[in-house]
Amino acid sequence: MEHELNQLRLLAQTAGALAELEPKDRRQWDSQAAAKMIADLAGGLENLCRRRLRALSLQEPEGPDWHRMVLEDFLTVPDLGARLTPDLAHRLRKYLAFRHRFIHGYGFQVDWRMVEEPLRLLPETVEEISKIWRDWLKSI
Repeated sequence: MEHELNQLRLLAQTAGALAELEPKDRRQWDSQAAAKMIADLAGGLENLCRRRLRALSLQEPEGPDWHRMVLEDFLTVPDLGARLTPDLAHRLRKYLAFRHRFIHGYGFQVDWRMVEEPLRLLPETVEEISKIWRDWLKSI
């Protein structure tokens, strides 16, 4: 799990740098790069959650809505997602919904206004997620 946490840290650094670009310095593909980073955050959290389920020999959700079920399971675990604020839990749900739209073919033309806020909040989100995951790892 440490690998995923390190990848999320690197993602947060890159997202932070992109979010800080002045509008005049953005390239035409920066909004697509931002969308990919937002989708990668949701995917990275999902990977962590699935590794946890496997490590504890718990059943992974199946079916067409398994992505949402994995996130909701995480958000109910007392030592993990249940420690997050309701606002951050809601943000993670929005990242997952964004990932779904982006991954399934809607990411070709991405307007900066769609990605500006989630990109700006990504480093803070990763910091909070990483903290609770590292605390959880120390506790097991």
